[in-house]
Amino acid sequence: MSLIEKLAHMVGNRKVPVPAIPGLSVPSISFGSKATLKIIFLTIIVSGAAVAVGMYFAIRDVVGSTYNWPDAAVYQVTEDGLQTMGKKNPKMEDGTDSQTLSIRLADGARISTLRIKDSDVGRTGIARSLDISPLTTGVTGAQAYLWVGNLTITDSSFPTFSWQNSEVGTLNTGMLCDGHTMAATVSNTVSDLELSSERASSVYEASSTVDRIQIHITGNTGAYVNHLIIDNLDAWSGAAFFDRLKVGTVTFGNTNRIGDGSGIDSASCVVQSSVSGRVINNTIQDRPITVR
Repeated sequence: MSLIEKLAHMVGNRKVPVPAIPGLSVPSISFGSKATLKIIFLTIIVSGAAVAVGMYFAIRDVVGSTYNWPDAAVYQVTEDGLQTMGKKNPKMEDGTDSQTLSIRLADGARISTLRIKDSDVGRTGIARSLDISPLTTGVTGAQAYLWVGNLTITDSSFPTFSWQNSEVGTLNTGMLCDGHTMAATVSNTVSDLELSSERASSVYEASSTVDRIQIHITGNTGAYVNHLIIDNLDAWSGAAFFDRLKVGTVTFGNTNRIGDGSGIDSASCVVQSSVSGRVINNTIQDRPITVR
């Protein structure tokens, strides 16, 4: 005998008394026949199951669309700080899920230290493994730059590196390259950049294994980072690409290795003539390097 049949047999046609409430007339409740009792219990069970299923999918959807810094996702950095609840990345061109860490810097956002460390990037088919640039080509204007007090890159490796449309007070480059082109323009009008005030600024640090890392300004008034530190970031595919930066001091030393295996007569490191520096210390060394 099933549970429902046992309950129906026990209750039968009995009435369930309801306590009397002064001034309120409440009729007694009768379960009627066993068939009626079965319908009631089946209705309760089906309703409970429907609610449970609905809650399961609702919770799964929320969890599946929730990304906490620094998981791979799109994060907005505003004047109020980092919005740690990230949004899902758009899919890659081949329709697969993207594992990109994308940091979007709103107009006027201020960061004391942004550090990317101990990270591995790379994916077949991506053009840029590290991309520091405006979000779109439409982000232009006299102030549309990422303003950086000090940019330091150490112990990192990329197949190729390219830098354009920037100004640097003191440019120190000494990385090891599988061929290079240093075409930076010397200009005595480039200013030192001082961003030492940390009032209303924040510190962010990421360490992860993702497809690629993006640091994008998103508006025409730019954003500000006092210390931008890239430490032990290794890419097996995709270029390191810098565009529209104004930097006080850049240190890019010989603990960094860049090369696509094409040989020293084909430049893997390129600093374009659109990069201007007031002081340029270039000690880049050519040697055969293949980063894979």
